[in-house]
Amino acid sequence: MQSERMADPLVANLKLLCSYAPSTAEVCRGIGINRQQFTKYLNGSARPSARNMRRIVDYFGIEEDELRLPHGQFADLVALRPRARHLLRALGPAALHIDRMFAASTESLKRYCGYYFYYYYTPSRPGMIRRSLLRITSHKGVYYTRLSERIQPEESPLGRSHFVRYVGVAVMLGGRVFITDHNTKALRSISQTILFPATGDEPHFLTGMTLGVQGLSARAPFAAQVFLEFLGRATGTRRALACTGIFEADSPDLPRNVVRMLAAGGVGGHMLTAIELPV
Repeated sequence: MQSERMADPLVANLKLLCSYAPSTAEVCRGIGINRQQFTKYLNGSARPSARNMRRIVDYFGIEEDELRLPHGQFADLVALRPRARHLLRALGPAALHIDRMFAASTESLKRYCGYYFYYYYTPSRPGMIRRSLLRITSHKGVYYTRLSERIQPEESPLGRSHFVRYVGVAVMLGGRVFITDHNTKALRSISQTILFPATGDEPHFLTGMTLGVQGLSARAPFAAQVFLEFLGRATGTRRALACTGIFEADSPDLPRNVVRMLAAGGVGGHMLTAIELPV
């Protein structure tokens, strides 16, 4: 009987999870299970009921089938995501609301998957329009975004062209598409884009607003109107990236309808800019 308990991966896996917590008592309080009962789970003399199993996996932010994995495999899995587990616990009730946001977006965002040219008047070069490449994709019911911006030699302190990439998530709430993303290398800010939904079967064009922070030393917040041009579910990524960069508003390389839409947003396309006061 003792050897069966030791061979049960559930016991070893529960003990490993508890080792990340300050104490077993705190785990019991967080789960809402009596300490004496939980101790029986840890020594293998009892197994959690279906209800208590759900409470345990919800608390630790894992799946029930993961908790039953062989201990070595489970230990590798847990080592890869301790921060994610603690983040879920720190979010508390907010985690459930965020999960509902993703669930509510599962069907409504399907038709938005694909590639887009993403246009806006860039605050780093007043009067000029930046064209970037945005991709929206889905994985296990969550919609992810990847925005690639070309930084040209005249913008770069090093005088060379390179790309800055932003990754994020997209949800649809109240008939609007919300994208929240961040720079993958410099974790210094979070950007937010809000888009009006498409009217047809395919999102040929989308309009909205973006709120972010300038990439200059001033770090000034700004808001600007954005215009998205749908390229398709798939596209030649290298060719599309070659078309990105910053352009004069009258450049023949820019579609005239894009320029007109951005100009309608105000002077230079800016709805709001921050003014840095002298010290």
